[in-house]
Order: sequence, then structure tokens, then C-alpha cells
Amino acid sequence: MNINIGNVFRKLSLVQKFSVAVIFLIFFTMFVINSLIMTHQRTALKAEMDSSQLITARNLAKDAVDPLIFMDPLRLDEIVRIIAQTPGCLYAAITDNNGRIVAHTNRRLLGSYLTDEMRQYFYLVIDRGREHIHSTDMGGNKEIMIPVKVGQKSLGAAIVGFSKENVEYIIENSLRELKNYIFLISGIVMLVGVLGAFGLARLLATPMKKLKDKMEIVQRGNLDAEVLNSLLVNCWEMFYCTEKDCPAYGKERCWAISGMRCFGKFHENIVGKICDCKDCIVYKTSCGDEIGELIEVFNQMIKRLKESVKELEETNKEKTRLEKLSALGEMSMTVAHEIKNPLNAIKGSVLYLKENFRGEVLQEFLSIIEDETERLNDIVTSFLRFSRPTPLKLKDSDINAIIIDTVELVRQDATENNVEVVISLDERAPLLKADSGQLKQALLNILVNSLDATKAGDTIKITTETFNSRVLIIIKDTGAGISKEIISDIFKPFFTTKTRGSGLGLACVERIVKDHKGDISVKSETGSGTEFIITLPVMN
Repeated sequence: MNINIGNVFRKLSLVQKFSVAVIFLIFFTMFVINSLIMTHQRTALKAEMDSSQLITARNLAKDAVDPLIFMDPLRLDEIVRIIAQTPGCLYAAITDNNGRIVAHTNRRLLGSYLTDEMRQYFYLVIDRGREHIHSTDMGGNKEIMIPVKVGQKSLGAAIVGFSKENVEYIIENSLRELKNYIFLISGIVMLVGVLGAFGLARLLATPMKKLKDKMEIVQRGNLDAEVLNSLLVNCWEMFYCTEKDCPAYGKERCWAISGMRCFGKFHENIVGKICDCKDCIVYKTSCGDEIGELIEVFNQMIKRLKESVKELEETNKEKTRLEKLSALGEMSMTVAHEIKNPLNAIKGSVLYLKENFRGEVLQEFLSIIEDETERLNDIVTSFLRFSRPTPLKLKDSDINAIIIDTVELVRQDATENNVEVVISLDERAPLLKADSGQLKQALLNILVNSLDATKAGDTIKITTETFNSRVLIIIKDTGAGISKEIISDIFKPFFTTKTRGSGLGLACVERIVKDHKGDISVKSETGSGTEFIITLPVMN
């Protein structure tokens, strides 16, 4: 069966791949190291044996001087037999200066002369007084010939033969214990390496698995998939920062926050500072390594994706709302035009009847018809105003002055109803590019609603605040409040809880605030009052 190793390896998990790779590297490394150690040790032992053999031959030549001078055959025989006990020694012999063997481990060769092959080396040694080493056969056996000298005079030669096979056997015996020791060490290293490889692989793969799991969650459509990072550090804590006005102060992930002030340098937006942040010690410490950076990139990507999806949803909602308002406005304008003409005719007829007929009962009913006609006319006018809004006339406007002027319009009604109106204005509030008339209309609609919801002894408080190039207008009353069931509907056109009214007041307020690129929100509970918060940008 043909097995493709590449395909098999590709199918392994990340932990298995890493473990296999580390184990293979350890095995290969240990094999190479063991081979080098054994080769080096074998070479060292061979050199040591060669040196020992040469010393043995030299000692034989040295010990043979006196017995050779006095021609003591017993002593010479004793010397060569002692030398023959040297590991690896095949034979040992001593000759006189004529090449006649006077001592030999093989006694049958006593008195005979060296062979012709050996004589050429013998005369070379005798004449030159130097040592000579040569091979004696194809097996690689070695023979060492050393001159036996007294001063500069050669008395003969000491000859020692060594077996290559015996020497290698001795070397292998010497290496056997080293091999066992090396194998033991290699086994321990391999075991530790395998365990370490699996442990390290799991350590590296765990965050990757977490990232994969979160990606699968995102794939199923859930964007709440942040990978927790226990290494996060805060810049304001690491650098003992005292810039409490910095947007990142007291928050995590300063690299994902715009408008920062780092070491005197202002970072306006995330795109412009991301490269600098990646080299910052805070970012590197929080990430730890490349896997940590990958996780942080994933977290930021999901965060941006959630923001984009939220913006898209809000845009779609706003688009749907505007489409509905447009259709509603067109219908309102058509209906208002159709109703306004009959109302004017009814009003004219009532005026004629009141001037020409003086009956008390008739006058009373005509007054009722006139009042209701006027109310209908006001409602129709509000329809027209809502369906055909006036374009903004932007100019530098003092929001505090607008609030003061608007409050004066309701001051009398508030005093008559014993409702206290309190103003707390931020004198640092900058000028706004705004249509003061329309803003007054929006504030007036809210104040009128607040007066309707309050009773004697209640309070209406208007506050302004400046925050991050935005102006906040907070209108809070201590009135009846709005129930949770209807609070989400109060900005819808024609929604009202009053018996009288068109239900367009707060819808007009929202439209005016949106036209000024602002936001409006409401907080309320039944019996706890209501708080409207209008946020307007400081537009250049």
C-alpha cells in the first residue's frame, strides 16, 4: 500500500505535528551527537593504543640493552615474554646487529635470521638509528622495529608485532560501556524530549484552539466571541500616568483608543497610531508573543465588526424610519391640505353666524365650534410643519442663551402651577453652529410635556455640560414619569397619551436634534420623573 507521508502529516492536529517534529529533531540530533562521540572516542582510543604500542616497543629496546651486551639469553627471553603479555601483541623479538634472532616469543625461531622482507627495514633501522612502523600483511597487522643502542652504536633491534583485529576488539570492549551509558542518556533525553514536546505543543496550541473555537462561534453569527487575555497591562499603571484627561486613563487596550496623549505626543485616531502602538512596551507585554498578537488582532477585528454591524443596523433603522416619515409626511400634507379648506369655511361661517345672530344658546354653541375648529387648525398646522420641515439656518449660537429664552416662555405657566424651574448652566459651553429657532422649539416641546407631567411642588431642572467636544442638555423633572411599556414609543409620530394633542411634539424634537447631528435619549420610571438628554456636537 502506497502511503503519502505528506498527506498523513497534514491530517495531524497542531499538537501532533509539533510533537512529531520535535521528536524527530531530538532523535536526529541525538543520533548525530552519539555518532560523533563514538567516532571521536574510537579515534582517541586508537591513537592511545598506537602510542601505547610504540611505548611498549621502546621499553623492550631499552630493557634489552644490558642483556644484549652481556648476551644473557635467559634475561632476553624473559623480557620478550613479558612484552608478549601486552594486549594485542602477536609476538616480540630481539636481534643482534647482524639480524640474527637472539630472543623471540616463538623459540623455534631462535638463531635464525630475519626474512629478506624484514631485512630491508632492519638495515634501515640499524643504519639510521630510527624507529620504523610498517604493516606486515593485508590484514593490517602492524610491526614496530626499534634500534637497541648504546650511545650512537646500534647493538641490534627490538621487534614487536600487533594484531589489528585484537586491537579493534580491545577498543570495542572499551567502547561497550560508553555505548551503554550513551544509550541510557539518549533514552532519558528522548523521554524528556517527548514529554516536553507534548507539553510545549499543548502550551502553544491551547491559545490557538481558543482562537479557533471563538472563530467557530463568529462563523455561527455570534459576535460576542472575545478571547480573554490574562496578560493585559494598563499604560496608565505601567507608566504611573497622571494624565486623567487622556481617553485611555482607567481603561484597557490603550492601542484601540483614539485621542490619546502618549509621552507628549497626541494620537488622533487608531489608524494613525497603530504602527507606533505595536512597538510600545505596553502592547508587547499585553500580547506576549506572535500568537498573543494574533489573538489581539482577532479581538479588535471582532470589536470593529460588531461596531460596523451596529452602525449598519442603526443606519438601516434610520433609513426605514425616514422612509416611513417621508410617506407619513406626504400623507399628512395631503390630508392637511384637504382638511384646511373646509376648516376655514367652517370658521368663516361661525364668525358670520356670531355676528348676525344673538341668541345666547346659539352663541355658546358657536363658541364651542370656533374653539374646536381652532384646535383642529392647530393640529393640521402641526401636520404641515412636521411633513414639510423648515431647512436649518445655522449660525453661531449660545446654547445657554437659547435655554434661558425658552424657559421664560413657560415660566408663567410653571409659576401658576407651583412648579419650580431650575437652571444650572455650564459657562464654559462653546458656541454651536445651530438654528436657534428650531432648538427653542425642540426645548419648548419637552418643557411643555414636563409641565403636563408635573404637579404642584414638583421641579424641572435644566442643565448643560461640556464633554469631549460635545454639549449635553439635560432636562429632568420629578413628575409622574413614563412607564416601561411605552417609553420606546414616545418619539414615534402621532403617539400620545394625552386626550388632546397631535402626538408630533417629541417626534419633531427628535427630528430637530438629528438634523443638528445630535442624539436624544430618555430615562424614566413611573412615579420617578423623566430625564431627557440631548447631545449636540460642537461643529466647526
